[in-house]
Amino acid sequence: MAKSNAKRKNKSEQNKADNKKGFKEKFTELLELPKELVLDRPKLTMIGRNDMMIENYKTVLEYGSGRLRVKTGSGILRITGDSLMIREISSEDIIISGTIHTLEFTDAG
Repeated sequence: MAKSNAKRKNKSEQNKADNKKGFKEKFTELLELPKELVLDRPKLTMIGRNDMMIENYKTVLEYGSGRLRVKTGSGILRITGDSLMIREISSEDIIISGTIHTLEFTDAG
């Protein structure tokens, strides 16, 4: 019985979170605001396979010449490739150079 109540409570909390997110997204579209800033989403820009800019990131979790993992508001971004290097980094964006093979998003949890 307690599990059933807990499931209903979790589902109710999830629905509230979904409704709040929907409102924010609609509000953002109505005012034509940049979604990546208002909704805490990263903006990825790639030029070919060799250069990439990640805007609105949280932190760098792992960095090596073959793999880079970056925490974002949408989850963990994993980049694999060859000769990867962070060319520039600031509190708002990262510029990565090297040969990029894969991009993968996973949940942060």
